[in-house]
Amino acid sequence: MDVKITDRDLLRRIGKKSSVIKSNETQAVKAIKEGKAIPQKDPSLPELSDEPKQRIAHKARDYGGRRVRGFPYVAWVHDTHSAVGGAELSNQEVIRVGREFGFEIYECYPDTFDKQKLIEADFLIINGFFTFSDEQYHFIMDLLFEYKRPFVKYEHDHREINGNLARPRVAQLLFGRSFLNVFISPFQVENHRKVLGDSVEPYYLLPPPIDINKFKIIKGVERDKNKFVNMTGKLWHSKGLSQVVNYIKAQRNYRLNFHIYTRKLPEVEKVFSDLKNVFVYEPVKNDTLPEIYNTAQYVLHLPQAWEAAGRTIAEGVLCGCKPIMNGNVGLSSFSSFHLEDEKFDYDKFREYIRIGPIRFWKSVEVAWNGFTPRAPVWQSFQAKVETMRVIGKANAKRRKIHEDNV
Repeated sequence: MDVKITDRDLLRRIGKKSSVIKSNETQAVKAIKEGKAIPQKDPSLPELSDEPKQRIAHKARDYGGRRVRGFPYVAWVHDTHSAVGGAELSNQEVIRVGREFGFEIYECYPDTFDKQKLIEADFLIINGFFTFSDEQYHFIMDLLFEYKRPFVKYEHDHREINGNLARPRVAQLLFGRSFLNVFISPFQVENHRKVLGDSVEPYYLLPPPIDINKFKIIKGVERDKNKFVNMTGKLWHSKGLSQVVNYIKAQRNYRLNFHIYTRKLPEVEKVFSDLKNVFVYEPVKNDTLPEIYNTAQYVLHLPQAWEAAGRTIAEGVLCGCKPIMNGNVGLSSFSSFHLEDEKFDYDKFREYIRIGPIRFWKSVEVAWNGFTPRAPVWQSFQAKVETMRVIGKANAKRRKIHEDNV
């Protein structure tokens, strides 16, 4: 049996120049089970062969009283599972909804990395993976491109195409070979299109996934009409430190008060020390954010760098705040939201946020299978049209990839 050794220590130990070796069946099976090798062609793992992909029916499971059968086993790949950053919080909400639907999801982080589980997955959802070790990174890349495992590229920011970590050649591969790309604002889509061209297609547009049962208008909480809040976690230059300072200094109403929640970096404290109407606090836990937002009239976010969505704006709006933002905030590019004018409809915005993760999983499923599910969860005609657009472009892309391989 031909196998490819994926464990670097084993490869050095056997002293082979090539990672593809011939091995007897017992040794090959052992290496595969230990996650140290991948079969070149193994009938026990048909998803790695050149044969057409067959959907695996997993054991029925009970989710909230519903019995589901045949949902895929998904590997969710991301740098960290620490519930601190916006990307991690968004991931947890999308994963929660996916599990309620019945998807079996393996969360793959650098500290939970398991080669066998990645091999067994029907498809992978690739988020940011910049902090994996070299061995882990190359193993994932081999699965995606050498063994052509199906995958979704879910992009939370602009790191693939902009900044110190930018890797546009890798981005071209990731977005170009995925069967579906997921972006979180039209602004982010267009920024990627300028670098990657039509590789961004097909894509699904997912607004910030937020638990609307937690972030909502709380009755009985008094709102201060002169209060602004800024929740950036780390108000540094890229997050708009200079812009926020200039905005505060431009306000001539000294009854306004600004509450900044950020790590108390020396430079931040120094900048705000002369402003008597500014109060700086340490970051607070996510569970306490709704109450803070409900005491404020405005949520302020003026980043200097591109912000793919601007989760803090969405959280504040859901809690009844009026947004103060600039064009670098991705949410400002959702023209249908009308966040900053009189056409804004709170209930419609809340519903759009609620349905986002549901549409995410339905779009992923139809793009992966190439057909509309028998029991889709459509909340509007617009959602159906949007997902059918995804299906058509996914099928066209799949045909092109097949023609290139042939």
